[in-house]
Amino acid sequence: AQRGRSAARTVAKSAMLSLLQLASLFATGLVTPSQLTTLISSSLRPSSYLATSPAAARRVADACAELEATAPPPLWPRDLRRLDGSWRLIYSSALAGPQPPSPLDGLPAPPAALLAAVESAPFAPLGGGVQQNVDVFKRRIVNVVELSPWPTGSLGGLLSSAPGPLGQASKQLQAARVVLELDHSFSADGDGSDGARRAAAGSTISLTLEEVRRELEGAAGGGDDALAMVPRASSYSLPPPLRPLASGKFATTYLSGSFRISRAVPPLPSAPAELRVFVREGGGDEGATWQEEEDARTAAAEEEAAAAAEEEDVPPQAEGLRLHLSGCTGSAGLAAGSPCWAKLSGSPWWPA
Repeated sequence: AQRGRSAARTVAKSAMLSLLQLASLFATGLVTPSQLTTLISSSLRPSSYLATSPAAARRVADACAELEATAPPPLWPRDLRRLDGSWRLIYSSALAGPQPPSPLDGLPAPPAALLAAVESAPFAPLGGGVQQNVDVFKRRIVNVVELSPWPTGSLGGLLSSAPGPLGQASKQLQAARVVLELDHSFSADGDGSDGARRAAAGSTISLTLEEVRRELEGAAGGGDDALAMVPRASSYSLPPPLRPLASGKFATTYLSGSFRISRAVPPLPSAPAELRVFVREGGGDEGATWQEEEDARTAAAEEEAAAAAEEEDVPPQAEGLRLHLSGCTGSAGLAAGSPCWAKLSGSPWWPA
């Protein structure tokens, strides 16, 4: 009972902190990525993607809308390189839990025991354990997801105490992690995948899942026990006819150097659209913009042309060698009176 009261106080304290932070956000009239990151952290349960309450999830959604209104969305393919790199998912409305209509926000938060049971369920994504690697040049997006392969928490402890192979396997899997790599191909608005190329067409990316790779990490045990028979790694390629069933579209609605908001484009207008928030791993700078890349290519071409012009200012011996290599073969090719000799003697490099 004492543990339950302590968990309830923690949830109440987190909710109050979220309200105070949201009030400070709207008091300034300008939401920043760092403020939104802080709000998200206080609105989720520790080491989890579950929101502390439906009202907390709604506050995050409102703050995201405020931040999106501060800047226009990026436009592909002009800004596509800014997407390149590794991103960590810090919020997903699909993982935060059900969000009832706003009039029901006053309902009490779900019991802490229920939320803990959901978090300890097998294959529940671990908080902070979803990463997205974007390779713009290869047009690949790999979502790396860490999952628990076995119940944890009180249920996991109960199973670990069971006799026989079940208890043994549960003990070995308590610290284990399943790492899934969901490898997608992608296309972007205006990149020519639909037959038309435009410099600044839109902000939507179309994803198609093509391969799933799995790796089991941290499992104890070995030898001839049952767990030793489980492959530590495997992969599966989706057959082309099934790939359209594992495809989707996401619109990037906000993009800065280290912060990104994207929203799913539902197949039906009435369907809910998942909201995702990412931060760039390592806090690195964003990739070069389309215009910056064009400027870099122009500068490189100008340097190459300048170097080639300098190479034109060569001594007569090099000019003779050039003539020799362009068709005047053999020692007789440059003999006095030969066509090559006449061409060489009439060149500006011939000494006066």
